[in-house]
Amino acid sequence: MPTILYESQHITLNTHENLLDGLERAGVEAPSSCSSGICHGCMAQALSGTVPPDAQRGLTDHQRRLNYFLTCQCYPEADLQFTLAGNLNARTAATLVDKRVLNQRVLRVRLQAEIDWRAGQHIILWRTPTRGRTYSLASTPEEGFLELHVRRRPDGLVSHWLEHQLGIGEQIQISPATGDTYYSPAMPGQPLLLVGTGTGLAPLSGILKQALNDGHHGEIFLYAAAGEPHQLYLCDELNALAEHHRDFHYYPVVHRNQNNLPNLLQGDLVDLIPRRHPKLRRFLVYLCGAPTMVEALQKYCFFNGAYMEDIFIKTFSPASKESPAA
Repeated sequence: MPTILYESQHITLNTHENLLDGLERAGVEAPSSCSSGICHGCMAQALSGTVPPDAQRGLTDHQRRLNYFLTCQCYPEADLQFTLAGNLNARTAATLVDKRVLNQRVLRVRLQAEIDWRAGQHIILWRTPTRGRTYSLASTPEEGFLELHVRRRPDGLVSHWLEHQLGIGEQIQISPATGDTYYSPAMPGQPLLLVGTGTGLAPLSGILKQALNDGHHGEIFLYAAAGEPHQLYLCDELNALAEHHRDFHYYPVVHRNQNNLPNLLQGDLVDLIPRRHPKLRRFLVYLCGAPTMVEALQKYCFFNGAYMEDIFIKTFSPASKESPAA
């Protein structure tokens, strides 16, 4: 069994246990948020030993050269000594300027903070110095505020606190915006395919607004899915954008439409997208939401013409009171 040292403290891992879970079991207060390798809140730096390649997936070349890695994705196979990066010095105070319930599942939160960001990236909101949640950015820098679409959870570590305790004008610590799921104006004529479930609409709506602001002149297709019609949100805003931009097409999708409401597509995105988009050559594709949907459509889009480097994904996993996912 490899020797694992957090600075000078021995850490014993159980079979199939990642380093983050082992640290928490050993009583080490390790910063964490998503536990899926997306937010980078649990980053550590190896002092000696061997870092598994999978623990560095998604990091920059510079971070890899400095031996940074993600503890939630680290399953050591050899001796390893490390310290936690923590990002404590990089955190910034953000001020709550607005919050509004959009429907029974979604709370819209707006913050102001002195950070740089791109619509579609994500930030971590820290409830405590070591516990936070990851949220995608639905606003453009031109709007002047950070907009988040928060899944309402009665036992949520951050979501319940945001809705019921944090007051307008009060502050919360956030980490810098990261992630490569954003709009690039390099190819303004490429068609865009935006597909999301639930609050996966948050990054997609931000990407859409940025594309329109930047004068994108290729066609844009947005599919936003929910279980039932009352779980959809931003419908009026998106329909208004579609009326003013002839190349933008908005399609709300539901699994169930018991009252046969008009102007809704019914079915599963994994089935709908292949029927409606059999060829995706030259498309920029953004997939955000349930992991099963994202994985299935990522494979479909690649095998039907989209370049892998033109497919951007962001997955959201259900969270419980104990889970660090948002």
